This record gives sequence, structure tokens and C-alpha cells, in this order.
Amino acid sequence: MTLIAAGMSLILTVMFAGGIAQVGNAAAADARAQLVADATALAAVAELGPGGSGLPETFARRYAEMNGGDVVTCVCRTGGRAVQVTIEVQGASATARAEIEPSLIWPANLVGSLEGLTPEMAAAVTSLVSAADGNVRVVSGYRSSEEQQRLWAAALATYGDPERADDWVARPGGSMHERGLAVDLGGDLFLAGRLVRSLHLPLVQPLPNEPWHFELVGARS
Repeated sequence: MTLIAAGMSLILTVMFAGGIAQVGNAAAADARAQLVADATALAAVAELGPGGSGLPETFARRYAEMNGGDVVTCVCRTGGRAVQVTIEVQGASATARAEIEPSLIWPANLVGSLEGLTPEMAAAVTSLVSAADGNVRVVSGYRSSEEQQRLWAAALATYGDPERADDWVARPGGSMHERGLAVDLGGDLFLAGRLVRSLHLPLVQPLPNEPWHFELVGARS
């Protein structure tokens, strides 16, 4: 019985040691996935900040791929101030969220770049942002044809189909941004809409899928 007991003890010890190794490997995989998710969320949310491209999902996918991961889901709304990503790395998955606090990086009196906007559009946007008291900001205003081309190329690379890309980025030559007649706003978009109505500003939100996009009234006529 002693020999049998000793043999069983040895088998259990080996199996237990193997279990520890598996648990250790799983923990390491989970930790790596979480690290990539955290870094991806930070890289993506940075694109919503000053100097960013305004295309957080494009950069999320690119950054995750650079680190050996794939984006499973990305709540990455252009014009927003937060992103949430779920990343998979070698079978392990993790979720991370990152948010920009406007009051820390956008002074309350900062209107954003109005250069290139028509005088009427610039005046309306200035009134809107000033009335919002720091809760609304300009993310993207006038764009050159070259910049619009870069955004279109990035959207095409993300969605892989011109029709789908068209839902989010206008083709070069067809954007109101290129004419100085549109801005993409960030922050409290519900407040922005209310202020447009209460102040009777000549601005409209013509794109149902882009509530952050504001144009001068009559720009498309």
C-alpha cells in the first residue's frame, strides 16, 4: 500500500505542477491581452485630441496589429471623447476604455481652429462654442483636398468597401469641409444641438449617422 500511495502521490504532484504551468501561461496571456488593450485604447483616444486625425478606429486597428492583436469590437465614435476596445491576442481577450477630459486639455475659451471657414460659418461656430462654456469644441474644421484624400484613404482601408467608407468620410472634392462650410464638433453634442436651436444659429446636422457634423444652412443647395 505504501508503494501504491507513493505512486499516486507522484502522479498527483506531476499533474498539479502541470496545472500550475497552464494557469501561469493563461495568466500571462490574459495580462498581455490587457496590456495591448490598454495601449490600443490610449492610442485610439489620442486621435480625438488636439492634433489627432479624428479616426480613432483606424488607429486602434493599426496599433493592435502592430502589437500582435486584433480588434474584436471598437466603440470609437469620431467626434466623441471616449473609446472602448476589446482586443484578442493569441486566444486571450481583454477590454479597455480610455477617455479624454476636455477641461484638462482644452481651455474653456478655446474655440479650435476656424481658419479656412467662411466668415458666416466661423461666426456661427464661435457663438456656439462660446455659449457652450467649454463643453463643446471644434474637432475638425476646414480641410484641404490633400487632407480629405488622406481621410478617405484611411476610411477605405478600414472598411474595405467604397460604399461603406462613403458612410463616414466624403470622397475628396465632395466634402463641405473642403469648402469651409462644415465642422465636426466634440464634447456635449446634445448641448450643441440645443444651443443651435435656442440661439437660432444658421447651422444644421444633415447626416443622421454623424451627429457631430454641423454645416452652414443651405450649404448643400
